[in-house]
Order: sequence, then C-alpha cells, then structure tokens
Amino acid sequence: MYLLEIDQTHNRTHLTLSDHFDESEAKSLLDEFQQRIGELKPDFHVLCDLTTLDEFESEARTHFRELMDYFNGNGVRKIIRITSKPLHDFGLTVMSHFHYGNDVHVITCETFKEAQKHL
Repeated sequence: MYLLEIDQTHNRTHLTLSDHFDESEAKSLLDEFQQRIGELKPDFHVLCDLTTLDEFESEARTHFRELMDYFNGNGVRKIIRITSKPLHDFGLTVMSHFHYGNDVHVITCETFKEAQKHL
C-alpha cells in the first residue's frame, strides 16, 4: 500500500509505503506522481516513510526504479528515507547509486523526528 502527498508550500512530496507493496501499487504510484509533478518546482525534496512497510515485492522494483529516474529527471535534490528495518533501506540505497545524480542527497533516518532535522 502507498500514500502520496504533495506539500507545495515546502516543495516536497511525502511518500509512505506500508504493509505489502506490490507491482500494481508501484505502477499506480509512478502514474500518480507523473500526473502530479506539476505541483512541485525543481529542487524538490522527497520524504519516504518505510516504517510500516512489511514487504516490498521484487516485482515492484522495476516501477520503483522508474519512479527514482523520474524524480531525478524532474529536479529532486534531497531524498530522506525513514526506516527502522535496515534490509528495506539496503536495496533502495543500492538503487540510489544508479538512479540519482551526484547532486541528489540521500539521507536515511530511523525516526521521523530525526528526519525532521534534514527537512
């Protein structure tokens, strides 16, 4: 499951992945973000909350990689991930090296309180 929120005032998107995140949800997330990109300006930030994610299906990775490329191609400057489960972050960290440019800062935090320091 996912929830995508856009905060135009702070030029950021808040993305929550929870429970079971599968291929169809990853495709829907990509489609929704592509439709809503106009709500953000270049140099936007992404806050990605993985604290309630139980399973990230391997089939969802293709669309999620496309989303990462779309973020990169549309001016993302900072990605802040919140996860208390290191295994969830490991795969995303590896993918980040291939899908984000050197000017995109990727930060991983264990709590929302810690993430707020980077917003």
